[in-house]
Amino acid sequence: MREQNRAMLDAAVVAAREANAQAVLLAAALPEETEYLERALRGERRVISASVAPERGAERGDLEVVRLPEVRLRRRGRAKVALMEGLAAGLFQPGERVVVISGNASDHGCALDTVAVVDLSAEQGEEAILEGEPGAPLSLLRSVADPAVFDALLGLCIQLGKEGKEGKPVGLIATLGDHEAVLASSHQLVLNPFEGHAEDELSILNPPARRAVREFSGMDGAFVLRSDGVLVAAGRYLQVGATEGAVPPGLGSRHRACAGITRRTRAIAFALSESTGDTRVFGGGRILMTVERTD
Repeated sequence: MREQNRAMLDAAVVAAREANAQAVLLAAALPEETEYLERALRGERRVISASVAPERGAERGDLEVVRLPEVRLRRRGRAKVALMEGLAAGLFQPGERVVVISGNASDHGCALDTVAVVDLSAEQGEEAILEGEPGAPLSLLRSVADPAVFDALLGLCIQLGKEGKEGKPVGLIATLGDHEAVLASSHQLVLNPFEGHAEDELSILNPPARRAVREFSGMDGAFVLRSDGVLVAAGRYLQVGATEGAVPPGLGSRHRACAGITRRTRAIAFALSESTGDTRVFGGGRILMTVERTD
Protein backbone atom coordinates (compact mmCIF):
# COMPACT_ATOMS: atom_id res chain seq x y z
CA MET A 1 0.00 0.00 0.00
CA ARG A 2 1.24 3.50 -0.78
CA GLU A 3 2.17 5.57 2.26
CA GLN A 4 0.02 8.40 0.90
CA ASN A 5 -2.99 6.08 0.79
CA ARG A 6 -2.34 4.90 4.34
CA ALA A 7 -2.19 8.49 5.57
CA MET A 8 -5.48 9.37 3.84
CA LEU A 9 -7.18 6.32 5.34
CA ASP A 10 -5.97 7.27 8.81
CA ALA A 11 -7.37 10.77 8.29
CA ALA A 12 -10.70 9.31 7.16
CA VAL A 13 -10.96 7.19 10.32
CA VAL A 14 -10.43 10.27 12.47
CA ALA A 15 -12.95 12.25 10.38
CA ALA A 16 -15.57 9.51 10.69
CA ARG A 17 -15.29 9.48 14.47
CA GLU A 18 -15.20 13.26 14.88
CA ALA A 19 -18.12 13.82 12.46
CA ASN A 20 -20.14 10.89 13.88
CA ALA A 21 -20.52 9.50 10.37
CA GLN A 22 -22.58 6.36 9.85
CA ALA A 23 -20.40 4.99 7.05
CA VAL A 24 -17.07 5.34 5.25
CA LEU A 25 -16.99 5.03 1.48
CA LEU A 26 -13.79 4.19 -0.35
CA ALA A 27 -14.56 5.39 -3.89
CA ALA A 28 -11.78 3.35 -5.48
CA ALA A 29 -11.21 -0.32 -6.25
CA LEU A 30 -8.45 -0.92 -3.68
CA PRO A 31 -8.87 -4.23 -1.78
CA GLU A 32 -5.83 -3.78 0.49
CA GLU A 33 -6.94 -0.30 1.50
CA THR A 34 -10.47 -1.60 2.17
CA GLU A 35 -9.16 -4.24 4.56
CA TYR A 36 -6.99 -1.64 6.30
CA LEU A 37 -10.07 0.56 6.83
CA GLU A 38 -12.07 -2.31 8.28
CA ARG A 39 -9.32 -3.18 10.73
CA ALA A 40 -8.90 0.46 11.76
CA LEU A 41 -12.60 1.06 12.34
CA ARG A 42 -13.16 -2.27 14.15
CA GLY A 43 -16.84 -2.38 13.21
CA GLU A 44 -17.57 1.13 14.53
CA ARG A 45 -18.75 2.32 11.11
CA ARG A 46 -19.94 0.59 7.95
CA VAL A 47 -17.26 0.35 5.29
CA ILE A 48 -18.39 0.43 1.64
CA SER A 49 -15.91 -0.16 -1.15
CA ALA A 50 -16.06 0.41 -4.91
CA SER A 51 -15.39 -2.09 -7.65
CA VAL A 52 -15.19 -2.09 -11.44
CA ALA A 53 -15.76 -5.84 -11.58
CA PRO A 54 -18.63 -7.06 -13.75
CA GLU A 55 -20.36 -8.64 -10.79
CA ARG A 56 -21.56 -6.84 -7.67
CA GLY A 57 -19.94 -8.11 -4.50
CA ALA A 58 -16.87 -10.03 -5.60
CA GLU A 59 -14.93 -12.59 -3.69
CA ARG A 60 -15.95 -11.65 -0.14
CA GLY A 61 -19.63 -12.16 0.47
CA ASP A 62 -19.64 -9.96 3.59
CA LEU A 63 -18.18 -6.91 1.83
CA GLU A 64 -20.57 -4.12 0.84
CA VAL A 65 -19.62 -3.02 -2.65
CA VAL A 66 -20.78 -0.42 -5.16
CA ARG A 67 -19.86 -0.64 -8.81
CA LEU A 68 -18.04 2.08 -10.72
CA PRO A 69 -18.47 2.46 -14.49
CA GLU A 70 -15.76 0.96 -16.67
CA VAL A 71 -14.63 4.42 -17.72
CA ARG A 72 -12.00 6.59 -16.08
CA LEU A 73 -13.46 9.23 -13.77
CA ARG A 74 -11.83 11.96 -11.74
CA ARG A 75 -12.04 11.97 -7.96
CA ARG A 76 -15.29 13.97 -7.79
CA GLY A 77 -16.98 11.83 -10.43
CA ARG A 78 -15.97 8.62 -8.66
CA ALA A 79 -17.37 9.91 -5.38
CA LYS A 80 -20.66 11.03 -6.96
CA VAL A 81 -21.27 7.75 -8.76
CA ALA A 82 -20.32 5.62 -5.75
CA LEU A 83 -22.67 7.59 -3.49
CA MET A 84 -25.56 7.34 -5.95
CA GLU A 85 -24.96 3.62 -6.47
CA GLY A 86 -24.92 3.16 -2.69
CA LEU A 87 -28.22 5.02 -2.32
CA ALA A 88 -29.82 2.91 -5.04
CA ALA A 89 -28.60 -0.29 -3.36
CA GLY A 90 -29.79 0.79 0.08
CA LEU A 91 -26.25 0.88 1.50
CA PHE A 92 -26.79 4.54 2.40
CA GLN A 93 -29.93 6.28 3.59
CA PRO A 94 -30.98 9.88 2.85
CA GLY A 95 -29.99 12.01 5.83
CA GLU A 96 -26.97 9.92 6.76
CA ARG A 97 -23.47 11.32 7.08
CA VAL A 98 -20.78 9.56 5.04
CA VAL A 99 -17.01 10.04 4.91
CA VAL A 100 -15.88 9.67 1.30
CA ILE A 101 -12.29 8.88 0.34
CA SER A 102 -11.32 9.35 -3.28
CA GLY A 103 -8.48 10.10 -5.65
CA ASN A 104 -7.48 10.11 -9.29
CA ALA A 105 -6.94 6.77 -11.00
CA SER A 106 -4.02 6.02 -13.28
CA ASP A 107 -2.47 3.00 -14.96
CA HIS A 108 -0.54 2.45 -11.73
CA GLY A 109 -3.55 2.36 -9.41
CA CYS A 110 -5.30 5.09 -7.47
CA ALA A 111 -3.52 7.68 -5.32
CA LEU A 112 -5.96 8.73 -2.61
CA ASP A 113 -5.86 12.46 -1.97
CA THR A 114 -9.31 13.58 -0.79
CA VAL A 115 -11.37 12.99 2.35
CA ALA A 116 -14.80 14.63 2.52
CA VAL A 117 -17.66 14.49 4.99
CA VAL A 118 -20.93 14.34 3.04
CA ASP A 119 -24.45 14.84 4.41
CA LEU A 120 -26.89 12.90 2.26
CA SER A 121 -29.66 15.37 2.91
CA ALA A 122 -32.67 15.88 0.68
CA GLU A 123 -31.79 19.57 0.81
CA GLN A 124 -29.16 19.44 -1.87
CA GLY A 125 -28.02 22.32 -4.05
CA GLU A 126 -25.10 23.46 -6.13
CA GLU A 127 -22.62 23.07 -3.28
CA ALA A 128 -23.67 19.49 -2.52
CA ILE A 129 -21.42 16.79 -3.93
CA LEU A 130 -24.22 15.13 -5.94
CA GLU A 131 -25.10 18.50 -7.52
CA GLY A 132 -28.81 17.80 -7.40
CA GLU A 133 -31.69 20.19 -6.80
CA PRO A 134 -32.98 21.13 -3.34
CA GLY A 135 -35.77 18.79 -2.28
CA ALA A 136 -34.72 16.03 -4.68
CA PRO A 137 -36.21 12.76 -3.34
CA LEU A 138 -33.12 10.58 -2.96
CA SER A 139 -35.22 7.94 -1.19
CA LEU A 140 -36.97 7.26 -4.52
CA LEU A 141 -33.87 5.47 -5.82
CA ARG A 142 -34.38 2.37 -3.67
CA SER A 143 -37.96 1.77 -4.77
CA VAL A 144 -37.68 2.23 -8.53
CA ALA A 145 -35.39 -0.48 -9.87
CA ASP A 146 -32.94 -3.27 -9.19
CA PRO A 147 -29.62 -1.68 -8.13
CA ALA A 148 -27.71 -3.66 -10.77
CA VAL A 149 -30.02 -2.24 -13.45
CA PHE A 150 -29.46 1.28 -12.16
CA ASP A 151 -25.70 0.62 -12.21
CA ALA A 152 -25.77 -0.57 -15.81
CA LEU A 153 -27.85 2.30 -17.17
CA LEU A 154 -25.96 5.01 -15.29
CA GLY A 155 -22.64 3.53 -16.38
CA LEU A 156 -23.75 3.40 -20.01
CA CYS A 157 -24.82 7.06 -19.96
CA ILE A 158 -21.54 8.17 -18.41
CA GLN A 159 -19.55 6.11 -20.90
CA LEU A 160 -21.47 7.57 -23.84
CA GLY A 161 -20.93 11.05 -22.43
CA LYS A 162 -17.19 10.44 -22.25
CA GLU A 163 -16.68 8.54 -25.51
CA GLY A 164 -19.65 9.39 -27.71
CA LYS A 165 -20.78 7.13 -30.52
CA GLU A 166 -18.11 6.44 -33.13
CA GLY A 167 -16.20 9.39 -31.70
CA LYS A 168 -19.11 11.84 -32.09
CA PRO A 169 -21.16 13.33 -29.22
CA VAL A 170 -24.64 11.87 -28.71
CA GLY A 171 -27.60 12.68 -26.51
CA LEU A 172 -29.98 10.28 -24.83
CA ILE A 173 -33.12 10.08 -22.70
CA ALA A 174 -34.01 6.93 -20.80
CA THR A 175 -36.67 6.22 -18.18
CA LEU A 176 -36.40 3.42 -15.63
CA GLY A 177 -39.32 1.96 -13.72
CA ASP A 178 -43.11 2.58 -13.71
CA HIS A 179 -43.01 1.79 -17.42
CA GLU A 180 -46.78 1.44 -17.86
CA ALA A 181 -47.33 5.00 -16.64
CA VAL A 182 -44.49 6.23 -18.86
CA LEU A 183 -45.99 4.52 -21.90
CA ALA A 184 -49.39 6.04 -21.08
CA SER A 185 -47.77 9.50 -21.04
CA SER A 186 -45.88 9.08 -24.32
CA HIS A 187 -46.30 8.00 -27.91
CA GLN A 188 -44.14 6.35 -30.52
CA LEU A 189 -42.19 8.66 -32.88
CA VAL A 190 -40.65 5.89 -34.97
CA LEU A 191 -40.98 2.13 -35.19
CA ASN A 192 -40.02 0.51 -31.89
CA PRO A 193 -36.80 -1.46 -32.62
CA PHE A 194 -37.32 -3.66 -29.54
CA GLU A 195 -40.84 -4.85 -30.31
CA GLY A 196 -41.15 -8.60 -30.88
CA HIS A 197 -37.80 -9.57 -29.35
CA ALA A 198 -37.46 -12.03 -26.48
CA GLU A 199 -37.17 -10.40 -23.07
CA ASP A 200 -33.91 -12.14 -22.22
CA GLU A 201 -32.35 -10.42 -25.24
CA LEU A 202 -33.49 -7.00 -24.07
CA SER A 203 -32.09 -6.79 -20.54
CA ILE A 204 -29.79 -3.81 -20.06
CA LEU A 205 -27.66 -6.14 -17.93
CA ASN A 206 -26.64 -7.99 -21.09
CA PRO A 207 -23.91 -6.53 -23.33
CA PRO A 208 -25.92 -6.95 -26.59
CA ALA A 209 -28.75 -4.83 -25.18
CA ARG A 210 -26.32 -2.13 -24.08
CA ARG A 211 -24.80 -2.16 -27.55
CA ALA A 212 -28.28 -1.69 -28.98
CA VAL A 213 -28.86 1.37 -26.80
CA ARG A 214 -25.54 2.78 -27.96
CA GLU A 215 -26.48 2.08 -31.59
CA PHE A 216 -29.88 3.76 -31.29
CA SER A 217 -28.69 6.61 -29.05
CA GLY A 218 -29.03 9.16 -31.87
CA MET A 219 -32.71 8.28 -32.35
CA ASP A 220 -35.34 10.91 -31.49
CA GLY A 221 -37.33 10.14 -28.39
CA ALA A 222 -36.74 8.21 -25.20
CA PHE A 223 -35.78 4.67 -24.22
CA VAL A 224 -38.25 3.13 -21.79
CA LEU A 225 -37.04 0.40 -19.41
CA ARG A 226 -38.94 -1.72 -16.93
CA SER A 227 -37.68 -1.76 -13.35
CA ASP A 228 -36.00 -5.12 -14.04
CA GLY A 229 -33.97 -3.59 -16.88
CA VAL A 230 -35.88 -4.92 -19.88
CA LEU A 231 -35.98 -2.45 -22.77
CA VAL A 232 -39.66 -1.94 -23.55
CA ALA A 233 -39.39 0.73 -26.23
CA ALA A 234 -37.23 3.33 -27.92
CA GLY A 235 -38.19 6.43 -29.85
CA ARG A 236 -40.96 7.49 -27.42
CA TYR A 237 -42.06 11.13 -27.28
CA LEU A 238 -42.64 12.02 -23.62
CA GLN A 239 -45.78 14.14 -23.30
CA VAL A 240 -45.30 16.60 -20.45
CA GLY A 241 -46.69 20.01 -19.72
CA ALA A 242 -44.62 23.18 -19.53
CA THR A 243 -45.05 23.48 -15.76
CA GLU A 244 -44.22 19.79 -15.22
CA GLY A 245 -40.96 20.14 -17.12
CA ALA A 246 -39.46 23.11 -15.28
CA VAL A 247 -35.65 22.86 -15.04
CA PRO A 248 -32.81 25.19 -14.02
CA PRO A 249 -31.72 27.76 -16.63
CA GLY A 250 -29.38 26.48 -19.32
CA LEU A 251 -30.89 23.01 -19.63
CA GLY A 252 -32.76 21.97 -22.77
CA SER A 253 -35.65 19.87 -24.01
CA ARG A 254 -34.22 16.51 -22.93
CA HIS A 255 -33.98 17.74 -19.37
CA ARG A 256 -37.48 19.24 -19.43
CA ALA A 257 -38.84 15.92 -20.67
CA CYS A 258 -37.06 14.04 -17.88
CA ALA A 259 -38.27 16.48 -15.23
CA GLY A 260 -41.82 16.28 -16.52
CA ILE A 261 -42.12 12.51 -16.84
CA THR A 262 -40.64 11.92 -13.37
CA ARG A 263 -43.01 14.46 -11.88
CA ARG A 264 -45.97 12.67 -13.49
CA THR A 265 -44.82 9.08 -12.77
CA ARG A 266 -42.74 7.10 -10.26
CA ALA A 267 -40.00 6.52 -12.83
CA ILE A 268 -36.52 7.94 -12.68
CA ALA A 269 -34.98 9.35 -15.85
CA PHE A 270 -31.51 9.81 -17.30
CA ALA A 271 -30.63 12.72 -19.58
CA LEU A 272 -27.34 12.71 -21.46
CA SER A 273 -26.57 16.09 -22.99
CA GLU A 274 -25.24 15.94 -26.53
CA SER A 275 -23.64 19.38 -26.25
CA THR A 276 -21.77 18.87 -22.96
CA GLY A 277 -21.61 15.09 -22.37
CA ASP A 278 -23.03 15.62 -18.86
CA THR A 279 -25.39 13.03 -17.38
CA ARG A 280 -28.25 14.00 -15.07
CA VAL A 281 -30.52 11.67 -13.12
CA PHE A 282 -34.07 12.89 -12.39
CA GLY A 283 -36.67 11.77 -9.88
CA GLY A 284 -39.84 13.41 -8.61
CA GLY A 285 -39.41 16.17 -11.19
CA ARG A 286 -36.02 17.22 -9.80
CA ILE A 287 -32.36 16.55 -10.54
CA LEU A 288 -30.98 13.92 -8.17
CA MET A 289 -27.40 13.98 -9.45
CA THR A 290 -25.21 15.53 -12.12
CA VAL A 291 -22.10 13.84 -13.49
CA GLU A 292 -20.19 16.23 -15.73
CA ARG A 293 -18.13 14.90 -18.59
CA THR A 294 -15.07 16.44 -16.95
CA ASP A 295 -15.70 14.71 -13.60
